[in-house]
Amino acid sequence: MSYIAGFAVMEVAVRGVLPIGDTTENVPYFILDTAKNTIVGQVILPKAVKRSLAVAVTVKVPAAAGSFAIGTFDDGGNFQACSFLRIESPAVARPDGAVGPSGR
Repeated sequence: MSYIAGFAVMEVAVRGVLPIGDTTENVPYFILDTAKNTIVGQVILPKAVKRSLAVAVTVKVPAAAGSFAIGTFDDGGNFQACSFLRIESPAVARPDGAVGPSGR
């Protein structure tokens, strides 16, 4: 059984273009519910890449979450919003009923 099986979830997309530079490490980016000031998701991406690379990652977050921000935390524990990544709702709605699409 999945950890999130008992919670209502929705999917959001993390999109952006990674910085160009020497790839030295991976960075955890946190998805923050700005209304509740709560971490609701996370993605790990390279700090930089050798050539331009667009990313699009789907992440499940609590359905009750409000507006989102994505970023990192500095050494003092302060949230730093990321300028090259953004959070979007998926462009195509998926059927979410108990029986799925009706096919009519």
